[in-house]
Amino acid sequence: MSNLNSNVIPSHAKVSDPGIDGFRKSFGDMKTATTGVCMTRPLGGMGHVVESVSQILRQLKWGSAAEQALKNLNFSMDAYQANQVLKQIQDPAVALGFFYWLKKQAGFKHDGHTYTTMVGILGRARQFGSINRLLDQMVKDECQPNVVTYNRLIHSYGRANYLNEAMNVFNQMQEIGCEPDRVTYCTLIDIHAKAGFLDVAMDLYQRMQAVGLSPDTFTYSVIINCLGKAGHLPAADRLFCEMVDHGCVPNLVTYNIMIALQAKARNYDSALKLYRDMQNAGFEPDKVTYSIVMEVLGHCGYLDEAEAIFGEMKRKNWVPDEPVYGLLVDLWGKAGNIEKAWRWYQAMLQAGLRPNVPTYNSLLSAFLRVHRLPDAYNLLQSMLDLGLNPSLQTYTLLLSYCTEGRSPYDMGICSQLMAVTGHPAHMFLLSMPSAGPDGRNVRDHVDKFLDMMHSEDRESKRGLVDAVVDFLHKSGLKEEAGSVWEVAAEKNVYPEAVREKSSCYWLINLHVMSDGTAVTALSRTLAWFRQQMLVSGISPSRIDIVTGWGRRSRVTGSSLVRQAVQDLLSIFSFPFFTENGNSGCFIGCGEPLNRWLLQSYVERMHLL
Repeated sequence: MSNLNSNVIPSHAKVSDPGIDGFRKSFGDMKTATTGVCMTRPLGGMGHVVESVSQILRQLKWGSAAEQALKNLNFSMDAYQANQVLKQIQDPAVALGFFYWLKKQAGFKHDGHTYTTMVGILGRARQFGSINRLLDQMVKDECQPNVVTYNRLIHSYGRANYLNEAMNVFNQMQEIGCEPDRVTYCTLIDIHAKAGFLDVAMDLYQRMQAVGLSPDTFTYSVIINCLGKAGHLPAADRLFCEMVDHGCVPNLVTYNIMIALQAKARNYDSALKLYRDMQNAGFEPDKVTYSIVMEVLGHCGYLDEAEAIFGEMKRKNWVPDEPVYGLLVDLWGKAGNIEKAWRWYQAMLQAGLRPNVPTYNSLLSAFLRVHRLPDAYNLLQSMLDLGLNPSLQTYTLLLSYCTEGRSPYDMGICSQLMAVTGHPAHMFLLSMPSAGPDGRNVRDHVDKFLDMMHSEDRESKRGLVDAVVDFLHKSGLKEEAGSVWEVAAEKNVYPEAVREKSSCYWLINLHVMSDGTAVTALSRTLAWFRQQMLVSGISPSRIDIVTGWGRRSRVTGSSLVRQAVQDLLSIFSFPFFTENGNSGCFIGCGEPLNRWLLQSYVERMHLL
């Protein structure tokens, strides 16, 4: 056999790089169970082996049946082929079982590619204990992790919101002489900005430049996105201009990011101008672009025009997916046209698409807004029947409606719906202890729950905390409401709520909260200022309390938040004034503010 085929490698031969070897081989090798002799398959045999193994692993859970089926194939495989198989496996348990099974096969040796792929699979499943054991085994096999391996690990920690662990990996890789690349820095910048730690993100950006990694289009796009999402749109605009000035050409992704940021800031004219600039630069809109522009038009009140964009998208051979249909459901629902929202939901089903949880949430919100509780109940049941698990946002919607319930009947039905969701948030709320003398029991209860919700995105957690504090406050459980707020603030759920603009000049931003949460947050924050004064003797020179009506605010005109805050400040004679025509910003400063903060009732304002 060896004389007839020069491509066959004797079993005793040492192959220095099985991944490259597997890539170069034109023919796949099959090992017979009886003789142990490698037999060559025809051209394309390598793909046949990969497909055969992948099919078995797709059909069977890992166990004795899967092992026997693989044994019956009588095949041999190199690391390159193994990596192709691993990339096709969705179930982490199957992937890990297959990985370690291969490790025990005679003549097989994993390489850096298979280990790195396995790190990515386990990272998506957040199985960090298994990852650590895998990395230990990787080193024992004299297969040193490289920058791609570390990047995969950092990305996994970041997606699970374990930022300290991600930074530890970043530091460890440098200690062993593995230099971070652009992907490393961009991943860390992205995850910190999304979590609200913009200062860390920008520090990493500067460090990246300091080590000689100049930004490319991808890097600029990530930083622009980070700045914009953190609310620093002018800085994102400046960086976009800098990118162009430095000869770094924006791509479709960059334009999509900029359009989305302008849309989020409700600068709809600017968003549409960028859309036209993008087309003039020769870029054809993709599915993401169309979705953003539809959303912009919808928020401008041009829902018919948004539907026209949907038609254009189909004419350009972009097949609308579930999120696109879901967007139209959401837009019509928010516009109060429940019939139109329902028709788009039905159109999605007729297109053979399965609605996801956000789409159900949009429709659920629309039903609640017009008090169609039986329809809301049926919708929630159909969601469960499809095997979809209600999200944190689902529960938040129901809790908010329950808080504002117009009648005991409404509140009763909504309580039933909250229980039907089966979300852990319901048990958290039901088991909320009464506040003890120091509130420690409530704080511990909230602390454990937020740790359990660790991997939820910050906006979802913020929405739930807002609904819980509002509910507790309006239910008369104001001590509990204050404790929930304090723990959430400590855990950075509200990163922009309280910040120091300059030395001793503080901003309290309440305008994105419900009125009950705003009153609780303001009361506890002012109490915190008092405590700091008593401990350090340092007084704030000025405090701005923002409730809306500002030029950049999402809330214009009179609002429940503004009224509730003004009532609270008036009751306690807070020495405030407004300026520059912004009646939604209450300002206290100087000696009158300091004298007021020293009053003992400031500590207990939230109980009124």
